[in-house]
This record gives sequence, C-alpha cells and structure tokens, in this order.
Amino acid sequence: MNDIFRELEEATLDQYDNYDLPKWLADPVLVVARNPLAYQGKEYLIEILLAQVREYDVYAEAGCCKWAYDHEDIKRTLGWLEEER
Repeated sequence: MNDIFRELEEATLDQYDNYDLPKWLADPVLVVARNPLAYQGKEYLIEILLAQVREYDVYAEAGCCKWAYDHEDIKRTLGWLEEER
C-alpha cells in the first residue's frame, strides 16, 4: 500500500523540481503522500491523483483538446480525499 504513496511523493517532487507544478499545489499533494495512514482505504483516489500529478501540464486546457491534467483536476481530487476523511 505504501508504494503508491511513495510514488506520489516522488512524482510530485519531480514535477515540482523539474517541471511546472507550483508550490501551492505540490504542498497539499505532499501532505497526502506523506500520510498514508490518514488516507487508508482511499487508494483509488491516490491512484487518480498520482496519474494527474504525473501528467500535469499548466497548459492542459489550451487548444482544442484536453490531453493532460491541470491544477483544477488536482484540486478536485484533493477535495474528494478530504471529503471522505
């Protein structure tokens, strides 16, 4: 179970350090990644969040087709995680 949380932390740090994931978005994702016991039983949402972080693109909504995830997607998933706590 903790593997997905470790993957989420690594992906978040990579996106923050090397790409365009802003600190205001990375911080709450890291809180989730570093607290697996608080989110036990919600692994399906963690998997969604992990995919969103990995495929994050600040310009995801630009153009005619959405092909990546943006900050709104990640904020929505974080909200679902908090609602179900």
